[in-house]
Amino acid sequence: MGGRPSSPLDKQQQQHLRGQVDTLMRNFLPCYRGQLAASILRQISRELGPQEPAGSQLLRSKKLPQVREHRGPLTQLRGHPPRWQPIFCVLRGDGRLEWFSHKEEYENGGHPLGSTALTGYTLLTSQREYLRLLDALCPDSLGDHTQEEPDSLLEVPVSFPLFLQHPFRRHLCFSAATREAQHAWRLALQGGIRLRGTVLQRSQAPAARAFLDAVRLYRQHQGHFGDDDVTLGSDAEVLTAVLMREQLPALRAQTLPGLRGSGRARAWAWTEVCPASGPGTGGGIRALGFPSHDCRLNSLLVSPTPIPAPCLGSVPHSCPAWGPLDRSVQLLDAVHAAVLAGASAGLRAFQPEKDELLASLEKTIRPDVDQLLRQRARVAGRLRTDIRGPLESCLRREVDPQLPRVVQTLLRTVEASLEAVRTLLAQGMDRLSRRLRQSPSGTRLRREVYSFGEMPWDLALMQTCYREAERSHGRLGQLAAPFGFLGMQSLVFGAQDLAQQLIADAVATFLQLADQCLTMALNCDQAAQRLERVRGRVLKKFESDSGLAQRRFIRGWGLCIFLPFVLSQLEPSCKKELPEFEGDVLAMGSQALTTEGIYEDVIRGCLLQRIDRDEETEAEWEGGTCPRQPGSGAQIQPLCPPPSQGTFRS
Repeated sequence: MGGRPSSPLDKQQQQHLRGQVDTLMRNFLPCYRGQLAASILRQISRELGPQEPAGSQLLRSKKLPQVREHRGPLTQLRGHPPRWQPIFCVLRGDGRLEWFSHKEEYENGGHPLGSTALTGYTLLTSQREYLRLLDALCPDSLGDHTQEEPDSLLEVPVSFPLFLQHPFRRHLCFSAATREAQHAWRLALQGGIRLRGTVLQRSQAPAARAFLDAVRLYRQHQGHFGDDDVTLGSDAEVLTAVLMREQLPALRAQTLPGLRGSGRARAWAWTEVCPASGPGTGGGIRALGFPSHDCRLNSLLVSPTPIPAPCLGSVPHSCPAWGPLDRSVQLLDAVHAAVLAGASAGLRAFQPEKDELLASLEKTIRPDVDQLLRQRARVAGRLRTDIRGPLESCLRREVDPQLPRVVQTLLRTVEASLEAVRTLLAQGMDRLSRRLRQSPSGTRLRREVYSFGEMPWDLALMQTCYREAERSHGRLGQLAAPFGFLGMQSLVFGAQDLAQQLIADAVATFLQLADQCLTMALNCDQAAQRLERVRGRVLKKFESDSGLAQRRFIRGWGLCIFLPFVLSQLEPSCKKELPEFEGDVLAMGSQALTTEGIYEDVIRGCLLQRIDRDEETEAEWEGGTCPRQPGSGAQIQPLCPPPSQGTFRS
């Protein structure tokens, strides 16, 4: 168990994969450097420019979203052949899942049997759903396996399964002992998948925004227009997904033929773990205890001169003779691990240069920001005139017919989620006041205040809000797919992150305002009146902030859906006109401005005008929606006795 696992790839194959990662980094980093400069320029211009008429009213919560740790006994399908075996599972606060042979091993600080970051996984809680997913992954499988009895898939009946599926990694099959345990694990794992996936999207740092823009720009240079879920995860995980998707046609060609067979055989292939894997592997970077030679890898590792590989019979001594089904899954797992290691190393090597570049950009851009923005506006005006005809034609022909329906669905998605947040917030404030009246003791009071403060991180309570964000998944996906948008998981996660952030801000605001206004000097009636005003003020601030958040959500995701599509449509006609502006841009002498960046900003501005117009029309049509009165909803009754100052501090 403690020995180092053998590598599934021979040295030539590993070297070739490193070459592919090096090529990716060599082509990506120039995009990243340019977007770092553009991001710093945007940040400075926002600081110095006019602010929004109504900025955020709620206090920003100081508590950052974090995966809620969870632990408990499960059974796992593992071994060769796979069997259900008891384990003790732990979900860490950084979104890593670990499993141990037993609870004592975990408590004594022992090494886990396996571990994995939850980035990119999909959770299923039905064996039949999992079979259908396997059929979707292997559409050419012989026979109709969706008709198989669920129990036949895993041989031993399990009533409360938890399947974690990943497009490029070994699947994980767990089972809980009760429906309640399955439900608790489902909430915990879904939260871990979301928060691990949106770490870059939630970041306010210019470098995070620059990285995401650079990924989009790099993929456009490779001919890929259209957003998808590739940007979920850390920077290294995102670049790994980018390269894996570039290799997807070759991966499919090589793995799908080996993934045919019965449902049980395919499930076993996706979940088996080689006995040679050491502790803590579980599909992670050191999960390399597989056969070291697979001649089919040659066509995956594309090169002018194919790499010779030994025949399949040359298998390390420590591993069993795997069949084609097993090797197909091992191929995905091994290539993913090698690419992730290379991407992580490349980004670590770039970090000192990035830190130095950010400091330098701040010093060089800030003194000249006004001049840069004026020059940029001049070039943008000329570009707008040159591309107006083709751009307007594309927008009228392709975008305008579908834009109202897309905006309407986005609006309803975020409205429903934020309405659920408002209801939960009001109920929480009312519940707190009722319980304070019923039990005014200091100990109980502090406990109830703590529970209220934890509400944004309570997975069960927040499920109502999160489910609302998922309801339009199918409808919106159908509307957006013709424009090449396949990032519905990212969109749903974005709505859920927004709901969590808004309720966290509202809770923090309520606690601070309540603590400021309630003192021992107040009598019962005075305390009740002040707390009612606090409730009204918080709901009014929430209404203001949710309106702003709703508008940003629709604008941001509207751009994600339509901007890449419009850029792809204009590529043949308009992109060729950009070189004539190159001289003017180069004369500005700043890497923060590029012809391509100004060109995209012009198109972005035109799209935003249309999105804003349709959003305003939709909001008016929604029934002359009048803003809610700040104090609407359940009313707070007088408190007796009033709490002491400091009780409501978060």
